[in-house]
Amino acid sequence: MSRFELSQIPVKPGSYEKPKRSNKNIPEEKYDKVDKTCQEEVFLSNDGNVYVPKEAMNTIFNTTKEKGRFIYDNQLDDEDKRLINGTNAIKSSEVVGLLDKRSHESRDAEDADLDRYTRDSLIRIGDSDQAEAVRRKLDTHTDKELPKLKKQRGTTNDEITGEPLEKNSAFHHADEKELFTDPVDVLDESKGINVNAGTHHEIHRQKIRTNDELQKKKVDVMIALGK
Repeated sequence: MSRFELSQIPVKPGSYEKPKRSNKNIPEEKYDKVDKTCQEEVFLSNDGNVYVPKEAMNTIFNTTKEKGRFIYDNQLDDEDKRLINGTNAIKSSEVVGLLDKRSHESRDAEDADLDRYTRDSLIRIGDSDQAEAVRRKLDTHTDKELPKLKKQRGTTNDEITGEPLEKNSAFHHADEKELFTDPVDVLDESKGINVNAGTHHEIHRQKIRTNDELQKKKVDVMIALGK
């Protein structure tokens, strides 16, 4: 599994520009509550993502605590949920998607506008200079750690041909790095294989981009290598 440990990074006051409060029928207290939650409860993590805690769902979705927990447990993708420094939270991208859906489907104009305000607040936190700085730091860390994956994988044989690993062998990501939606997955040695240089070249020559494709074309790779 990835050796990258997630940690919370508080959103800095004034780090993002708040959206315009466009609906005058929405009480200022509701807007204030969203702002306070985005500032004090929503947080960045060192994986470059914005996270929304489970306990903030009632404010984020303008509902009760009970219904907020129900939304978290039943309407948001479990794959995007994390336990970070003891806090159950989910990537804001998943929350933004549901807020956007609600804002388009709601029959209540005020509810729709508040959903849009909350959605835009989360997007702006993710687009902030603070978030960009975290992602640049992550990129530097990733570049440093990538060469270590072959050793961390711990295998001594080419995982396609079964032959002993040679000096110029490499770690091959089962899915192309660009296809990972979670940057932490790039540093997970379980999401790739160790292969010799010839095998690695053949995988890329055949334009195999995903693990599913690799499993289907494993025989083709072997044949091309004369195995």
